Amino acid sequence: MDLSRRHGPRVAIAAVTLLFVLGGFDQLKTPALPMPANAATSVEEIAERLRGRLKGDVFESPLADLTFAPFATNLDTPLLHWCWPERERGIEARLPPGGVPAYTAQLRAPEVPEPLEVRFWITSPDQASRLISATRRGTGKCDYRDHNAISDVGDFDRGGWRGLRALVTTEYFTEEGDSGASATIVATRGALLAEVSWAWPFEAGGRPDPRPLHEGTAAAASVLAAVGGAPTAPAPAGAGSRAASAAMAAALPPPSAYGKDMKPWSDPVGLTHDLVCAAAFDENVHGGAPAVTRRLIGEVSVREDVLFLADERSAEEARVRPLIWRGSGTLPDKEEKPCDSEDPRSYSVGPHLAPFTRGPWTGEIETFAVRHPDLPPRLTRRDSVAHVAVAVRHGSTMVYLRWQGPAGTDPAAALRAGRAVLTRTLDRLPTGG
Repeated sequence: MDLSRRHGPRVAIAAVTLLFVLGGFDQLKTPALPMPANAATSVEEIAERLRGRLKGDVFESPLADLTFAPFATNLDTPLLHWCWPERERGIEARLPPGGVPAYTAQLRAPEVPEPLEVRFWITSPDQASRLISATRRGTGKCDYRDHNAISDVGDFDRGGWRGLRALVTTEYFTEEGDSGASATIVATRGALLAEVSWAWPFEAGGRPDPRPLHEGTAAAASVLAAVGGAPTAPAPAGAGSRAASAAMAAALPPPSAYGKDMKPWSDPVGLTHDLVCAAAFDENVHGGAPAVTRRLIGEVSVREDVLFLADERSAEEARVRPLIWRGSGTLPDKEEKPCDSEDPRSYSVGPHLAPFTRGPWTGEIETFAVRHPDLPPRLTRRDSVAHVAVAVRHGSTMVYLRWQGPAGTDPAAALRAGRAVLTRTLDRLPTGG
């Protein structure tokens, strides 16, 4: 369940306050997942340790020959992802780290009716601690007007993991009009940063059953124990240097390689940084796969996504999903409208999808330039946007790089520039592992 997409008036249920401490929390059942002696030092290890619990539902599109991976919460969604923030200063403080090894998935948990939503990042211990503090502050900055209501916030300290736990209630959780509750633990153990969420319904006008809260907490603690290892063992200080994900993260170029004033995306929605065709670019989230992702904004807008899949077939399916146009250099349907515009003349350079090879990387490159009538405020002085995306793979590793910038008076030149900068990034990436 995507808790961040649940919208509805808040429920003022005072009775749920302190549910976390009303008995049972310190007497949680024995973890269902094994607790290894040592903490995971790579997201590859995390994926392997949680593989048996992965919720493996896939979705086949009825409109295109595409298979979508199991749903997972975006890695760049703010911590406490159901707590949608106001668009005010301070939002950046609880955005997860970008360009580091990461993992997101839904896990089956027999203890609770809905799957656990888990996200892990391997960053520095200092950054992990800062994000815990920022998340705690963020619980007081949710937009309560038409979203969820925080009912309880407390400390979490178990198995070497320390952070916070929060409970939220909402109306209209189900189609039948029942209310619902969701709980989230955000915690850190050394360089490991984790978020685990789960949800359950309850009758309208009633109050949440504390059993799913306690049993979900037990399930969440089991997942954290499986990743964090025995609390008596040392906490990881960083990513394992021999892991492919760590090598990939280290190889990403400095933000300045893409242009002036480049910095991490600061918008929690992110779509305002996809300057054209925004809705089409969020299809490469892949539950259960080790990943490295980064979003940069400044002179241009950039996305970097790397997925380490189990096999070449999965990598190929993930490779084609972010591309807008399918086919060989032409639109699949001549009557199809370009992007979000109803005027085909909005193109200054028509969409083109072509084969692309660079060293061992093979796939496709997508290019077009659009004169868009509704550009974001930061682009009001630009008459068009150029778009270049490279989607390639080598073995079971998939890379999606996307660049959008001002097309100016020479869109073709802008497209060449975007292609050149993405090619330079691709040349930096390791192909071993």
